[in-house]
Amino acid sequence: MKVCFFGMGSIGMRHAQNLRHLLQARGQEGEIHALRSGSGGEIPEGLADRSCASWDDLEPLYDLVFITNPTAMHYETLLKAEPLGRSFFIEKPVFHSSSVASGIPRSFPEKTIHVACPLRFHPIIEHLKARLPGKVLAARLLCSSYLPDWRKGKDYRTVYSARRELGGGVALDLIHELDYARWLFGQPEKVVRVSGKYSALETDCDDGAAYIMTCGGRLVEVHLDYFGRKPRRELELICEDDTFICDLLQRTMTSLLSGETTVFPQEDLYEKEMAYFLDLSEKGSQSFNSLEDALATLRVAEGGENS
Repeated sequence: MKVCFFGMGSIGMRHAQNLRHLLQARGQEGEIHALRSGSGGEIPEGLADRSCASWDDLEPLYDLVFITNPTAMHYETLLKAEPLGRSFFIEKPVFHSSSVASGIPRSFPEKTIHVACPLRFHPIIEHLKARLPGKVLAARLLCSSYLPDWRKGKDYRTVYSARRELGGGVALDLIHELDYARWLFGQPEKVVRVSGKYSALETDCDDGAAYIMTCGGRLVEVHLDYFGRKPRRELELICEDDTFICDLLQRTMTSLLSGETTVFPQEDLYEKEMAYFLDLSEKGSQSFNSLEDALATLRVAEGGENS
């Protein structure tokens, strides 16, 4: 199996490690090439078979293509790499702006394309997707953490998260919450967004965003920020007969009425997602997070079409 990574930063290396592990477990061989700009760090030994400095160094066809470069380069890379690959894994968010993607979903019907959505593989989200705990009247989603703590040993001011021109900003970077809100509750009928720069962090993009939406008659609120000093990733479900607090970091779901807490197993979400992508590729099937679906989430993040 021939594989090409466009971009081999931290997330690219994580996907490559998971791919190596899964291919070995399945008794399959993989040859990984990585096209790099030269600005990234060293690739761990054994992770990539060949590091390519230009497009001329690439093979004519790959079984799997991973687009894991900065968000602002996803669109250009997809268009250029499309003839080179059978199946594509695109890191989230799919593009830095939905305006660049006009017509793209109709252009690749013969390809398997999956856009990253690891929280859909979280055991609590999988549990809720299978069955909500009652009639949900309202939901509150929160993702709060401190950007300088994200990547140890790396100056946060230099990474794409903090730089608008690379596709940074809290709404795109933390788009997972909006993705799983749509996954659980459906496409919003109405979206109101408030966002801006609220902290002293040295970024040139929004570091906080809040959304109020209606989804299938439910009230859904989403809070995202780069400045919370204690990492939190939570979902609150206010149901007709009870209220449930889900802590996605601790993998717990608690009923406020009974006080009972369910603890879910610890799983590697990224490896589960990679296994899903490999299965799709083998079958030539389409993903549940296609280009069209990811673009719909991006439009919600932009607070555009449905506002």
